[in-house]
Amino acid sequence: MNQINKEVSAKQKDCEEDLKKAEPALAAAQQALNTLNKANLTELKSFGSPPPAVINVTAAVMVLLSTNGKIPRDRSWQKAKIMMAKIDQFLESLVNYDKENIHPNIITALEPYLKDKEFDPDYIRSKSAAAAGLCSWVINIVKFYEVYCDVEPKRRALEEANRELAEAQDTLASVKQKVWPPIVTHLNCELTCVSPGY
Repeated sequence: MNQINKEVSAKQKDCEEDLKKAEPALAAAQQALNTLNKANLTELKSFGSPPPAVINVTAAVMVLLSTNGKIPRDRSWQKAKIMMAKIDQFLESLVNYDKENIHPNIITALEPYLKDKEFDPDYIRSKSAAAAGLCSWVINIVKFYEVYCDVEPKRRALEEANRELAEAQDTLASVKQKVWPPIVTHLNCELTCVSPGY
């Protein structure tokens, strides 16, 4: 029983430490979304031909928002403007993004963007505040997902260990319930038998 308790505690500590690594990325992604609003997204959409770094940011967002790992071939500025056409829906899709279930094709397609030295919110900010927010969101959603992928198997192992611990505790309680009363009765009898002689 002690061994199971130690294993569960170790797994729990490991999971908690890894989750702490994910929290900053999630907070940064949320903070990036907080920089986005109708005004700066409308400004972004109004660009006739934005700098290539801004187009890369919107292309990366298109990749991240693609469904079932089907990466759009056309990630042009025209397609980006269509993606952002209904600003409220676009913002909602970012806020409600399923960051725990990103298709492997999406991660693979994002790698060239993430490796580009210009794919940096500070650099992008000089071009567009909205694009900088989107850039930060993409980077931090991917960071969160990478940590999540590391933590999720550990979380499942912890749940299994907790289940095993609960089963072991139930078994021990059951054994105590069956064994303990006869022992107590026997000891009481012994005490009763010994007591009159004193």
